[in-house]
This record gives sequence, structure tokens and C-alpha cells, in this order.
Amino acid sequence: MGYTNYWKQKKSFNDSEWNDIKDEYDYIKDVCESIIIDESKKDDEIIFNGIGEMGHETFVLFKGAMSRNGDGFGFCKTAHKPYDIAVWHLLTFCQKHGLKISRDR
Repeated sequence: MGYTNYWKQKKSFNDSEWNDIKDEYDYIKDVCESIIIDESKKDDEIIFNGIGEMGHETFVLFKGAMSRNGDGFGFCKTAHKPYDIAVWHLLTFCQKHGLKISRDR
């Protein structure tokens, strides 16, 4: 079943915004430790998925306004799996820093 979260990042996050977002992501990792696995490799990215069968498509957010096709548009298909709550929580938090979000609901 398809279920997708969408966002539009028109500008890069500044250092203060990114630190705020990373702090919230640390909170999410603590609360969802049995649901998500952190796959981030660099300080300027947040990458995670659900653990094992609870995973679907990897969530990726960059400090810079990057996307698959260069227009700032991002998405993550979660298929309503448990890690969707972590994806949506982080996207909702990022709204205060200019991210535009929506989802298939």
C-alpha cells in the first residue's frame, strides 16, 4: 500500500536551525529506538528507516536545499509502517524553519 510524506525545502537551513533540527532528531531517536535505525553518515544529513520489516523507504533530509531533481522537493514512502510517526514528527518540527509539508492523508 502506498503512503507518502512530502516536503519542499526552498532554502538551506542555517547553522542554528540545523542544530535545532538535529536536537529534535536526537529526541526522536531516543523515543523511537525500537522503531527506527539511524543511517546518517555526515553531520549535514539525517537519514533513517524503520528497523527490519518495519522499514520501507529511507527518509533523507539534508541541511542544504538538496533533492533528487534539484527543486527542493522531497518525499518518503512509509506505507503506514510504524516509523511513519518519526518521519512525520520531524517534518512537522521542521515547518517552523520553513519546510512546507504534506502527506497522503
